[in-house]
Amino acid sequence: MRPKFYRTLPSARRHQRGIVSTLVAVVVLLVTLLAAVALLRSVDTSNTVAGSIAFRQAATHEAEYAYKDMLANASQFSGQPGLGEANIAGVGYYASLQAVDSRGVPTTLVNGNGHSLPANTMPASVTDKVSYMVERMCPQAGPALTVAPNQCLVPGATVTGGSTTGNQGGFSAGALAGYRLTVRIDGPKGATTYVQTILH
Repeated sequence: MRPKFYRTLPSARRHQRGIVSTLVAVVVLLVTLLAAVALLRSVDTSNTVAGSIAFRQAATHEAEYAYKDMLANASQFSGQPGLGEANIAGVGYYASLQAVDSRGVPTTLVNGNGHSLPANTMPASVTDKVSYMVERMCPQAGPALTVAPNQCLVPGATVTGGSTTGNQGGFSAGALAGYRLTVRIDGPKGATTYVQTILH
């Protein structure tokens, strides 16, 4: 009878193959984990951008309520000779340009001292806080001056675009000074945005 020979792998070689398989599995796991993290960050960034755009659109819409409220108060500082020569803090009006930060936003409003919209002015669906201030574009209070260096800024009296001409909601097109309306909207999660426009 012939003896049978069985070939067996040495134990060291089997151990080596096990280590290689484990390393390959760990590398695949790490690559999968990194891909999952990248996907999560991408989705998070997309959600943040979409939320930011939605907030800006909502803020622009809410600034219109501030504009309407300001027009309702405009008869206290505009439309008649001699009006608007002194500050009227109760309606957020200042007879001269106020100090601004590096963005051109009045520091009074940045510090939260603007005229807050009454609760009944805003729709119940709006939960953001809206405040504003109006500045007469003059270097000082008192009568609007037309001579340098204390000359008031007067935007162009002619409206070349849009659907409005002539009198701008109580503001005379031929006024000796323009006005700057700055609106602050405090939204969710501490988000704050500003909308600024020039009136005449």
